[in-house]
Amino acid sequence: MYKIIPSADLRNKYTQISEYAKQKHEPVVLTKNGEGDLIVMSLELFQEKEIELDLYKRLAENKMDIAKGHFLSGSDFSKQLQKYIKHDKTTQVHELEDTYLKKEDSSHV
Repeated sequence: MYKIIPSADLRNKYTQISEYAKQKHEPVVLTKNGEGDLIVMSLELFQEKEIELDLYKRLAENKMDIAKGHFLSGSDFSKQLQKYIKHDKTTQVHELEDTYLKKEDSSHV
């Protein structure tokens, strides 16, 4: 359960709220007139949530590609992956999937 505090406390208890959000690694709900109004969270947690949302978006896109038959066979993917590993070990994982997922209508099984 999230910690819930009145928004008026933000000005007077900023340091405590900030420390709580960082230490507990969870959002804090601010209320206005007794109703939920805003969410406060650490920058680190916000960045993690952004990455998580991007991952879910990519997974959904990949599921749609697979449903449409846009993918490489396991052996073709393995060959491409080996080439990739030899050439550039520093590229991010999402660039790997973007590079090797086929976006054309023909399918390979």
